[in-house]
Amino acid sequence: MTPFVDCRADAAIDGAGGTGGDPFTARTLILGYRSTATSPVKLTAGGTTNALVPGVADRGQPETFAPGEHHGVWSLTLDAGAPPATWQLGGASALLDGSAPACSTVTTVALSAPSTVAPGGLVSVTAAVSRMQLSAPSTGHVEFRVDAGRAVEVEVDEQGITRTELAAPTAGNHTIEATFVPPAGSDLRPSHAAGDLTVTGAAGPLSVSAAPVASDARRATITVNRASAAGTASVDVVTADGTARAGKEYTATRVTATLADGQRSATVTVPLATRPAGAPAASFFVLLQRATTDVATAGATVSLPGVAAATAPSATLPGASVGGSGTGHDSVLPAADPTGSAPAANVGNDFILMLGAALLTAGGILGVVGLVRFGGSRNAAT
Repeated sequence: MTPFVDCRADAAIDGAGGTGGDPFTARTLILGYRSTATSPVKLTAGGTTNALVPGVADRGQPETFAPGEHHGVWSLTLDAGAPPATWQLGGASALLDGSAPACSTVTTVALSAPSTVAPGGLVSVTAAVSRMQLSAPSTGHVEFRVDAGRAVEVEVDEQGITRTELAAPTAGNHTIEATFVPPAGSDLRPSHAAGDLTVTGAAGPLSVSAAPVASDARRATITVNRASAAGTASVDVVTADGTARAGKEYTATRVTATLADGQRSATVTVPLATRPAGAPAASFFVLLQRATTDVATAGATVSLPGVAAATAPSATLPGASVGGSGTGHDSVLPAADPTGSAPAANVGNDFILMLGAALLTAGGILGVVGLVRFGGSRNAAT
């Protein structure tokens, strides 16, 4: 972590604030930092790794520091006549004195460019030139380079903006640079910015396919393929109705499939609805749109098989035989049922039961008495 002073702006102040009320010079310092970390770092203001000395250690400095170089992050106003202070940050320090250049002369460049491109294409780059606390310069030019090669010069417009397209170099890692060059005789100071550029191998053409779907499946799997895994590619996978309707048989889907360098395929899923018994076969489509590379096969069909109709339950009872042959019992009633076939030894008992039923039906209580008396005499006889 390295702190630095971008520039200073001095202003004379009459009376208030100076020693004994005398006039003094207020010095406003614009500060930035450079971080070599790969992720944001938090350093508490006022602590030993993020403090201003002498005096109050916490004077509103930032506490979260992103990777890279950052200008104009915060400002601090001091008495120019007082002993200079120091910003101590992450083991390094910056002296806050009058040696910094005037803010009216300092420029900065913000570079915007893609981090990854395909070989043989064009790299669109933009550079925005600005001044600290002042309007952007409307004169001068920016020199764009790749790997310190031949410069492409572009004049800034009235807002300090420049744009151009550079030919992509060979596959590999490169550095793209933008340098602001002030016009001759100007008091403006030059500035510089740089960024990483990766040129990938050429991405192969894309195709799409759909995996077979079972009748009870809850999702369909769609695969985006390419013959070569080199380079990066992305494409939108979009569903479209066929005989199957979105919202009824499946859920309408639009999703972006991304293939990184070295990745040969990517899968997406389409949710399917529960289909009732007896539903006929149906189908819908998946299409490739907005691809960043060539497309060999732009569509595929998702086939939903028919769903079997419900089977009616059988009316045959357990233990019964079907048809006229076999060893099962001839009656659909249980074998032990008293109304079924019985051995001859039980005929007398069966006769008594039938006679009792007749008496109960015809004679009420008298029948009951008669049945008891008849039964008693039969037992006595035996």
